[in-house]
Amino acid sequence: MLAGATGSNYWNRPVLRSVIAVIEQSRHVRTSPEAVHAAAAWMAYETFVFPSGSVGGDFEIGSNPDHIMDLTFLESTLNFAFTDFASSVKYEIEYEGRTCSDTEGMFARIHEAIATGVPILDGEYLASVTRTDLERIFNGNIEMPMLDERVEILNEVGATLVDRYDGRFHRFVRDCAPAMYAGGDGILERMVVEFPRFNDVSAYHGSEVKIYKLAQLSLWSLHMALHASGAWRLTDLADMTAFADYIVPVGLHLM
Repeated sequence: MLAGATGSNYWNRPVLRSVIAVIEQSRHVRTSPEAVHAAAAWMAYETFVFPSGSVGGDFEIGSNPDHIMDLTFLESTLNFAFTDFASSVKYEIEYEGRTCSDTEGMFARIHEAIATGVPILDGEYLASVTRTDLERIFNGNIEMPMLDERVEILNEVGATLVDRYDGRFHRFVRDCAPAMYAGGDGILERMVVEFPRFNDVSAYHGSEVKIYKLAQLSLWSLHMALHASGAWRLTDLADMTAFADYIVPVGLHLM
């Protein structure tokens, strides 16, 4: 079945192509064609409305496409690990009378920083941001996990933005083809090369598996925020894969 599937353009895309080796060599997981067919059968009758809106959820981000690009990429860069590994306590903050946890808490603190004049969207600031800076910006019930790693990531990303794109993510976006894949000039292709933070790959029995979770998530978020206005859209959205996440095996287990 896989041999036939790989002949399609969809299975020739890098992420799915790299998964084939995992499927063929898997030792502990198998695919049930009958279960896939059953799930597809009931999903075929569901109505799926294409979403629109900001990755920031309820937070006001305005309508400036450049600002939305800058904000989306910054938030995607930091969107990982919000539970303390030792205690299992979630990162939480109090924001405008409500408790925000995990990613939402990070969003809230970023928006607070912007509102108070912290130039957190500027590459020059990110290139020199310190642990103390992030402790202050993301203060909450616990220290945001992996703070040292976040500093290192932001310093690296900021340096690239300053060196190549006048310090702004939106200039990178507009310098790329508005597609994930475009003969090397696609935005996904360039993200994983120019910003190693997004190049999440894994080795499986000698084969490289391209995961690209946050890279694809950031592009999905950007498309979702801007396509309705016509300000920007991915021309090959159908080539995007499901984002690798803990909730995927949870969902499969429930099925």
